[in-house]
Amino acid sequence: MMALFGMAFFSSCGSSSNPVEYNNKLMTVMNENEKHMNAMNSAMMSADYAKAETERKAWEGQLDKSIGEVDKMTELKDDAGLKAAVSEGLKGYKKIAAEDYKTLIDLRTKEKSGDTTVQPQIQATLDRINTSFETIGGKINNAGSAFEQKFSKQ
Repeated sequence: MMALFGMAFFSSCGSSSNPVEYNNKLMTVMNENEKHMNAMNSAMMSADYAKAETERKAWEGQLDKSIGEVDKMTELKDDAGLKAAVSEGLKGYKKIAAEDYKTLIDLRTKEKSGDTTVQPQIQATLDRINTSFETIGGKINNAGSAFEQKFSKQ
């Protein structure tokens, strides 16, 4: 029974020669991180920084799984960069979760304790996070558009 499950699992981790299935799999992996991101941001908005840190760690763990899942996928023949953009995007998210959000949570905790001197650092960190998200999104959207144009002709 376990061997059959393992074979089914590994065959589902590979890619299909179907561009739609391949694209959907990559986008599903990307979107799996949204719930963790939303949970962490919700905790940040409520100023529950201990919960935000717990959610940040959970998101970071999910990112490790997502990166591994994408890296194990067989690249679709003639994929001109969608898989690479998704992999790079997930690694960018990992950097944001591991470094930038960790810094932001620490700074917000200090601010909550009355340290107003951290406000410029908070703004700089928020700007860095937003710029990183925009850059990652742009690269994935561009790769997705190129992928769609290439494979919609077939």
